[in-house]
Amino acid sequence: MGTQVRSRARKQSRERLILAGALAASAALAVSAALTGCSTTSEAPAHPSLSPNSPSAQPTSPQDLCTHLIVYWAKQELDAGQGSGLDYQEKGLSDGQNEILLATLTAARKERAAHGAAAGDRLIEQQAQRGCAERYRNGTPTTDPWAQTKLPTPSGSP
Repeated sequence: MGTQVRSRARKQSRERLILAGALAASAALAVSAALTGCSTTSEAPAHPSLSPNSPSAQPTSPQDLCTHLIVYWAKQELDAGQGSGLDYQEKGLSDGQNEILLATLTAARKERAAHGAAAGDRLIEQQAQRGCAERYRNGTPTTDPWAQTKLPTPSGSP
């Protein structure tokens, strides 16, 4: 009976973390969509100080979104103590972003052990910004994750 209760509690905890991650991602997308002014109507602006020729706010860059996700999940992982139990895809991360997260967690654990939680949190911010800046320095990564597993086809064959 105790095993079932613990299993149910772990499942509920995991579901809460999935929901929190989904809510964070949804909120980021909603804010991004709202800031880009995704209306396609030709009606007058709702606010009199805004004109059709006014510059709109910029959408969240992939680098900034990456940084936000890494910081969020790193703090979740460290604050929960035992991890979220989610894999990187359930967290909404790409493989490259997950590599940044894992490197950030390793460094942050050492920093927290040596200098405390606040120092570890500062390091998380720095590592996430640095890792995401490197990943997106030339724009969005566009490599095919399956490219290394594809065999070249001879000329003339499909």
